[in-house]
Amino acid sequence: DVPGAGGAPLPGGVRAKSRAPQPFPAGPSDPALLAEALAELERMVGLEPVKRQVKALSAQLNMARLRANQGLPVQPPKRHFVFSGPSGTGKTTVARILGRVFYALGLLGGDHLVEAQRADLVGEFLGQTAVKANELIDSALGGVLFVDEAYSLSNTGYSKGDAYGDEALQVLLKRAEDNRDHLVVILAGYPEGMDRLLSTNPGLSSRFTTRVDFPSYRPLELTAIGEVLAAENGDVWDEESLDELRSISGHVVDQGWLDELGNGRFLRTLYEKSCAYRDLRLSACTTLPTRDDLATLRLPDLMQAYGEVLSGRGPVGRGQQEPPGL
Repeated sequence: DVPGAGGAPLPGGVRAKSRAPQPFPAGPSDPALLAEALAELERMVGLEPVKRQVKALSAQLNMARLRANQGLPVQPPKRHFVFSGPSGTGKTTVARILGRVFYALGLLGGDHLVEAQRADLVGEFLGQTAVKANELIDSALGGVLFVDEAYSLSNTGYSKGDAYGDEALQVLLKRAEDNRDHLVVILAGYPEGMDRLLSTNPGLSSRFTTRVDFPSYRPLELTAIGEVLAAENGDVWDEESLDELRSISGHVVDQGWLDELGNGRFLRTLYEKSCAYRDLRLSACTTLPTRDDLATLRLPDLMQAYGEVLSGRGPVGRGQQEPPGL
């Protein structure tokens, strides 16, 4: 036998420590998939602080894996995260990318993501919650469990407490620990709600120590999102409508409406409604529309879409005029 192996006594009666199992698997990594995931992250509009944090995490995981392959000590990778930010700021998309990073590095068996909210974890009757929560977590094993509006699992306003929500959280905490080598858990929601959840549940705050904060978009970023959405679908904004899109982006930010409107989701809705108004406009023409007609969004299309989205909010157009058709 080799002296000291497996905790056997060394000369002088000193007992060697058993080597702890390496927290990084021996399976191969996929550099191409890792590069693809990080490239997708880089293509996202804005979110520079988020990009820096995710790229730093990816680098830490990659270097830890290389250290482990060289027999150097490494800390177990952090697998559970808090994503904090308003709706429509890319939290789900970044969660998918993070799952692909873990998969590419051999830290997950797959790259699938399971989205959940309170209703997916909490039962309606006594004894139902644990079964429901465990079944959902089972479906996420090997991938990412993304719990949106996670603070809804702790409703402190209930007069008799929130026994079902508390039970779901306890199941989630236990499974996050028991299955930590096969699961990434991301708790997501508005900053205020996530602050409250973590402050009232020490178990969560001690296990979910990595927080990624998603900022609201700025006006130029909103305009860029609108341009990207159009380009992805073979459309373009004409010069006049693009100028107005910039004005709209600044207006909703200045008025403090953006988080309520859903950030990037607001631009998607605005684009889709603009397309609908374009199609309606073209259908009224007596001549067959050209290719350019079919692919170009014009000012009346945008203004009518904006008026529909902001119906009831007051002046919305250029020069504080109501959009056409309202």
